[in-house]
Amino acid sequence: MLGVRGLLVLALGGLPSGGLEAQSAQAISIQGSGLFNAVFGDVFDVFENGVGGEVQVRYTPSAVSVGAGFQYTNHGLKDLQENARLYGGFVEPRYRIHAGSNVLAPYVSARFSLLKVGISGGDLSLSSTFIQVNGGGGLLFRLGSRVNLDVGATYGYNRLAEGALTRKSSGSSVPVESSSGTNIVARLGLAIGIGG
Repeated sequence: MLGVRGLLVLALGGLPSGGLEAQSAQAISIQGSGLFNAVFGDVFDVFENGVGGEVQVRYTPSAVSVGAGFQYTNHGLKDLQENARLYGGFVEPRYRIHAGSNVLAPYVSARFSLLKVGISGGDLSLSSTFIQVNGGGGLLFRLGSRVNLDVGATYGYNRLAEGALTRKSSGSSVPVESSSGTNIVARLGLAIGIGG
């Protein structure tokens, strides 16, 4: 009777060999991921940690790949009935580290995001933008010739631009000063290769 180790050896031995190195053989892929966004610092004084998602298209001609897409996280606000949303576009270059495996591959990444801040669910609204710069990495697990599981995390610097906080019922507003903070984002997603 085979133990767990024997089953793993059989399973891994049955996978195709070659230069795929834990990623799809297609140069273009589409990825969808769930996000957990833990927030810290002055800019996030009233923000609670948030959850959300992202979609991206990635071009992978070699060990270096570039992705571009849209991300969204929703955050409660401490002692307020409103919720905050951080959403916008990003560019994410990655470098895949050769690990000699056809099943998994570690990578390092950077992400440059320009996000809007939206507040809903109450009387307040905010007009401002976030700049977010993150760095980190993750692991790609090859599930098939076109499908990868992506598990990753990044640490980032955030900068909120000056803006205005408005009370909708009265139309009054107060200025919001520029401030900064940090965040840790954990990601779990699926990437699917498309095309030939």
